[in-house]
Amino acid sequence: MTEQEIKKGSVGISKPSHLFLSSLVQDNENHSEDRPFVSIVEAFRFAFALGYSENKKLKSSGGKEGVAPRQFVVDDYLEILRDEVMLSGQSLGGLISEYAEYGSQEMSKKKSNGGSILDFFL
Repeated sequence: MTEQEIKKGSVGISKPSHLFLSSLVQDNENHSEDRPFVSIVEAFRFAFALGYSENKKLKSSGGKEGVAPRQFVVDDYLEILRDEVMLSGQSLGGLISEYAEYGSQEMSKKKSNGGSILDFFL
């Protein structure tokens, strides 16, 4: 595969992960301290970064929910994922989504075990 053949694809995560990440977005009604993100895109970026930093991915099962394609530009991640995309043959968006799915699951586990999402920032 050449660089010109790299498919951009789109980003998305499983419905449960999308719901979970949405619950981490600040809103006017729930002034919870454990809602550190201002948008779903920001939460998705953090989930991606968490998966990428641990070099762990997870394929989502079932249907996928999209994540603001105009606000999350997959081309911005080409530089760090180029080699992996070229070797795997996956689309850039698909690879990003797998990292984000893993990160979302890890954040969900932490929260389910009584931890705080803010702990990831410490």
